[in-house]
Amino acid sequence: MTESIGRPAYQQVAEDLRQRIASGEFPVGSAIPSTSKLASAHAVSITVVRAAVTQLRADGLLIGQPGKGVFVRSTPEAIAERTATVDDLAKQVGELRAELHRVEALRRDEVAGELAELRETVGLIRRRLVDLYGQLGKPYPDDGLAALPGVERAVDWPAGERPPASS
Repeated sequence: MTESIGRPAYQQVAEDLRQRIASGEFPVGSAIPSTSKLASAHAVSITVVRAAVTQLRADGLLIGQPGKGVFVRSTPEAIAERTATVDDLAKQVGELRAELHRVEALRRDEVAGELAELRETVGLIRRRLVDLYGQLGKPYPDDGLAALPGVERAVDWPAGERPPASS
């Protein structure tokens, strides 16, 4: 029953069993013929049949139950549907990851922009306070804001210079 040229014999036996399962000859839950019967029917060795069954088990079509036999677990059509579903899910997960990375990058840029604006605002407020203290003739107390990155200290201005008074 197997061709002498072309694909390996175990693949030919596996394909025959796959077609018989698909046609309903071996419905889900039913046992397939024994290894010796399949070897005889296909005129191949038991090793070839075992390789075919191993392939179909790996594909999810068959399941072995020690001491009982090998049974049809699923149809090729059902396996193809599940595979398509898994492929679809994998694609969706990939798309979601890409979108998440895009949103995270946008959010980082937003936060960086907001932080820069806040630093600028704190610097302006600080300069106004320094100016007000200067108008009162009092030194500006160091309140720890100078420790913030991007915030200038009054003592950092060149001697004799004062920040412009803001309105």
